[in-house]
Amino acid sequence: MTTPVQPTNTNTHISNDFGKLLEPGLRKIFFETYAEVPEQFSKIYNVNTSTKSREIDYGLGAFGDWVERTSELSEVDYEKISAGDERLYVHKAYTKGFMVGRELYDDEQYSQIKKFPAAMARAGRAFVEKEAATPIHDAFLNARPIYDGSALFANDHKLVDSTGKGSNLITGALSDANLKLAMQCMRETVDEAGNLISASPKKLVVPPSLEFVAKEIVNSTLKSGTNYNDANTVKGALDVVVWDYMGAASGGSDTAWFIMDPAIAQLNFFWRVRPEFKHDEDFDTFVAKYRGYMRFSYGVSDWRGVVGSLGGTASAKAVIKKPAAAATTVELTTCVNGANLALYINGKKVASATASATTHSFTDLPAVATGDVIYCVQTEKDKVPTESAAVTV
Repeated sequence: MTTPVQPTNTNTHISNDFGKLLEPGLRKIFFETYAEVPEQFSKIYNVNTSTKSREIDYGLGAFGDWVERTSELSEVDYEKISAGDERLYVHKAYTKGFMVGRELYDDEQYSQIKKFPAAMARAGRAFVEKEAATPIHDAFLNARPIYDGSALFANDHKLVDSTGKGSNLITGALSDANLKLAMQCMRETVDEAGNLISASPKKLVVPPSLEFVAKEIVNSTLKSGTNYNDANTVKGALDVVVWDYMGAASGGSDTAWFIMDPAIAQLNFFWRVRPEFKHDEDFDTFVAKYRGYMRFSYGVSDWRGVVGSLGGTASAKAVIKKPAAAATTVELTTCVNGANLALYINGKKVASATASATTHSFTDLPAVATGDVIYCVQTEKDKVPTESAAVTV
């Protein structure tokens, strides 16, 4: 009797073939879709490639004034630069995927299948932009400090080799006058010893809500906001960058704006692994799996090179009642009915709510401990957020 031919990988179209058949086309769609909209965050960040699990920036102080040599025998004045704060970038990994059943493929629904990688690519691109915008969303909050313990935009940046303070914060809505104040503030930026560093703004970064105001200010022949024939002295001085993910629609602000000197600004983004698209297949279920993967980090290594304003009218300031150690409730007063409240403990947002009275209690929180620092940010409708005074448990 002749032995029946046994199925093998070489003579049978097994399920692996179907996943591999789809993969090249879906990969092409993924990367073409990912690149169809130009990156925005790379106009703000220094984009780097990393080969390590983390990146570390070390700050340094600065030399003070040179000392006059009073005689031919005077010795050189040697000075030691102080060590600065450490800036740590830890790369995090992010994934997303989808699965395709064999029957969907058999029924020739490729036109439907090819929508999946396109949607996943758009979601990946949007996620990167949203993540990169986070330091700007939090840039005016002491509850979310940068390496020196102050908000990114603040008037109390400590200087390593000086008793003075550095400032890159102004107040007020975007206007011709306030833009000039911001430009002056940047010109007055100092190093760690309090010496001017000759910063010069080149970009004006705004959310979509301020696009046309910004372009009018920097592109008009005559001075914006007046009925006089004064020349526009900032015409052409700055490039307007409209960052969609800076606005309220993405969790940011429609009134905040900032200027930057790209040669000095240290908003850094590190790609450890750029977006990739891979496939695999389950032999028994005939399901093809496709997944995306990327790994990156971002942050701030220096407050210099950017000057910002929150713009708009400030919300009322909530007041935190100091909780006892081990408490799981934090009580607030001076709330505004309808305002959004966000509670931060040790730099991390732990709760949010909408105020329904002049007082509010955040309950069922992780137990606070001695030394914990608590802030509350209150945002009224059509006003900019206002941070409470810090309370240390």
